[in-house]
Amino acid sequence: MAFYHCSPTAGLTLLRPGKPLFSEKPAMVYMTTLYPMALMYGIQNYEYTYGYTREWQIYLDEYFPDALAVLYRGKSASMYLCSPEKTNPTRIPNEVVSPEAVPVLREERIPDVYQALLEQERLGALVIRRYSALPQETKDWIRKVEADTIRQKHLLHTPGPMADYYRTHYPESWEMVEKESSPT
Repeated sequence: MAFYHCSPTAGLTLLRPGKPLFSEKPAMVYMTTLYPMALMYGIQNYEYTYGYTREWQIYLDEYFPDALAVLYRGKSASMYLCSPEKTNPTRIPNEVVSPEAVPVLREERIPDVYQALLEQERLGALVIRRYSALPQETKDWIRKVEADTIRQKHLLHTPGPMADYYRTHYPESWEMVEKESSPT
């Protein structure tokens, strides 16, 4: 069976086990059977906001206004097709891992991951749920989840790119945590 692995790094001929940058997951080669799911990993980000409907259709939620364009527009990636000898499924649907290096069968350059995701939407392989169309209940949930992340990662007191990302894209969550932290 063929699997996909997408990376901002071009020219790979062998996928080596690696620990995801912003995750507690172990060092493995991460792959999927779904092309649009792999595309989402064409960028390195602090969060990947996708899930599945009850009918098992994959979707991508924008957690802040124009998130899709902000994160993906103009970014290139390589989609790698591979056929590992052994895989283990993870708890994430359509995801498998290999603890050993996996040879690449073919590389497809993706000049603009944003355009590639929009094409998957046009083909019906991916549902993109725009922030502007999300119900208020979902936006409230996002605000809470992002505030939890700011707290758990101690971002108020840990300057750097991750704190900048959350402060910029989730200002209401950031402000909520700041108010909780300030002496009254």
